Amino acid sequence: MKIKILQQDLLPVLQAVSRSVGVRSTLPVLANILIRTENNRLKLSATNLEVGIIKTVNTEVYEEGELTVPAKTFLDIIASLTGETLEIESKSEQLKISTQKFNATLNCIPASEFPVIPISSDKPILVNSTVLLNTLPLITFSAASDDGRPVLTGILTEIKKDSLEFVATDGFRLAHKHTKINPDTTKVDLKEKNNLRVLIPRRTFEEVARLISEDSSGEENIEISTSENQNQMVFKIGDTQLSSRLIEGQFPVWEKIVPQKFENRTIIDRVELLKACKLAAVFSRSEANIIKISAFEKKIVLSSEAKEVGGQETQLEADTEGSEISIAFNSKYLIDILSVLACLQVSIEFSGNLSPALVKPIGEEGLEYVIMPIRLS
Repeated sequence: MKIKILQQDLLPVLQAVSRSVGVRSTLPVLANILIRTENNRLKLSATNLEVGIIKTVNTEVYEEGELTVPAKTFLDIIASLTGETLEIESKSEQLKISTQKFNATLNCIPASEFPVIPISSDKPILVNSTVLLNTLPLITFSAASDDGRPVLTGILTEIKKDSLEFVATDGFRLAHKHTKINPDTTKVDLKEKNNLRVLIPRRTFEEVARLISEDSSGEENIEISTSENQNQMVFKIGDTQLSSRLIEGQFPVWEKIVPQKFENRTIIDRVELLKACKLAAVFSRSEANIIKISAFEKKIVLSSEAKEVGGQETQLEADTEGSEISIAFNSKYLIDILSVLACLQVSIEFSGNLSPALVKPIGEEGLEYVIMPIRLS
């Protein structure tokens, strides 16, 4: 392989691909990036066996070839050669990188040892990239981040002919978003019995959101499809392809968790409530982040205390209906919700002192959050 490419063209592609390198793997080749020439383009691939990514970039190809290069070293070198024209050449199991004043040789691993990254087999479903970019940050934070219960690290994703639905929960909170989509954007006939319903890892969707925000191809839609053996999800974002394993297991019956009735409904300014929650959290850090919310007529009171620090109480004006209620929550869960929303007001429906509460942004349809309460001793 022998190519010539501008450093500023290669660097952003290399940075994006490097995020999916298997740095903790026992397989040395997973710490490498596969580089391959194809039709006057350079294709870069990386995988950690859970997520695989392939990106392409225009280049001048003088000799075809392929090789896997150490990701971290390669990235560090390319990032340091600002504004240079790079000549990259492979010989045997080594890669030579050179500019007018710089030469380096990297020891590599043959491309034959690199795992195959799945590609899509079905006709794709098209989903507007803006819809995904705006929706995913509202949902992903509610999925579990540790692997204690793998099924909870996934986001239940259901694509129907005219709607897109996401559900995430870590067992203590739940996020649900239902979005209408244009049925004309599907390339396949999604009949009711053939709805796509899969469990996609949280980390995959976080990477999808990053790739969408970085994409400069101008493509309006993202192609979503399954791999040939149906155990991988494949996303095509402009010139980028990302494949991800699907999580196996039974996702909780989330519909039963969402409260259907409430004893008190409070509508309150989102920013003021967020400030009050953050103040309350200062005093609750040593007490498992527990804050107490009491709802009265036309106001709510947030209180928290810690034996060594002291206590605080904040009163906020609110529109309330129903009976007075007092309930305790983990402040982090409320702060996470209020921080990702952009609405002016939120509605909180309390269904009892020891029952889940339902949080909804005012003015945004199809989005709701459930927070489990904490029993005070």
